[in-house]
Amino acid sequence: MRRILLDNVTSGMKLAKPLFTADGKILLNAGLELKDRYIERLRNLEVTYVYIEDELTADIDIPDVVSEQARVEAVATAKQVMDQIKLGRKVDAGEAKKIANTLVDELCRNHGALVNFTDMRTKADYLFSHSVNVCILATMTGISLGYDELRLRDLGVGALLHDVGKLLVPPEILNKTERLTLAELDEVRRHPQYGFDILRKNPDVSLMSAHCAFQHHERYDGSGYPRSLANKEIHQFAQIVALADVYDALTSDATYRKAVPVYEALAIITKAAGTYFDPELVDHFAGNIAPYPIGSVVRLSNNHIGVVVDISNEYKTKPVVRVIADEQKRRMNRLVEIDLSKNSRLYIADVAER
Repeated sequence: MRRILLDNVTSGMKLAKPLFTADGKILLNAGLELKDRYIERLRNLEVTYVYIEDELTADIDIPDVVSEQARVEAVATAKQVMDQIKLGRKVDAGEAKKIANTLVDELCRNHGALVNFTDMRTKADYLFSHSVNVCILATMTGISLGYDELRLRDLGVGALLHDVGKLLVPPEILNKTERLTLAELDEVRRHPQYGFDILRKNPDVSLMSAHCAFQHHERYDGSGYPRSLANKEIHQFAQIVALADVYDALTSDATYRKAVPVYEALAIITKAAGTYFDPELVDHFAGNIAPYPIGSVVRLSNNHIGVVVDISNEYKTKPVVRVIADEQKRRMNRLVEIDLSKNSRLYIADVAER
């Protein structure tokens, strides 16, 4: 399978991975032939990418660091927890811990695996999927730092609930496509305080977890908000969550900009080491992510188009690429795979489809 922009999907392509609603129900199943009405439905739901398969990529499996079942259940439970908060009820800490525990257990078992692509998501389900992705990315960073199980679970809960304060920000402000007014920007910047107030009232949520909500927009150089904390003044949990939050936001479509490729998001974060982020934490965070994920379509330096099929931890920027089209974009009629770590003449020039 390979991942392509929905804008590049044409009628007759076959869906390679199921698309789920935030409630955990299958919206479109794997193996479905994407007819025009399905493509239009996905467009209306503002889905950006889908996974498709064809003869040249049918055997390519895109691994995830957690099982599909765990991810789907985590998103569904996150939605339930946040829907309750919207109704003015307290955080269901038990359900939040259940999600974190499941993800921590799976990530510890899969320690050493690289993050490839994240889930397909609709715009309406962004907050729930984002929260789960941040939980996964933060937990992996905690594992790399050698956190014990108790700290990982507290970090996981804090990461999962880091954005609950946004539930108290009017949706017309959060979803506004035009530039925010100063008053609207001030309201958005209150969400860390809102989130902290929600979480610290719950005795079943640790203060360390609550600080993930309070401090995830603070920055290493003191330029963040709400309190302009710097360096060690910011709890390490919150610094980790900040990295995961920015990375997932960069690699997702927003109302005001398009998603950037993974390698570009990593470059942005690496460049911000020492200003926005702790350099040591950036190294641990980036070490878990594949710059060119399996299933991504890339353009090689000779202008051939290929799909990434394998990556090693040692050579993350030089994966194995299966060539699917020549420099004239003519489809290949035979299977050609190139291990870029063993080929000094070729390199990835760009991601071919964004």
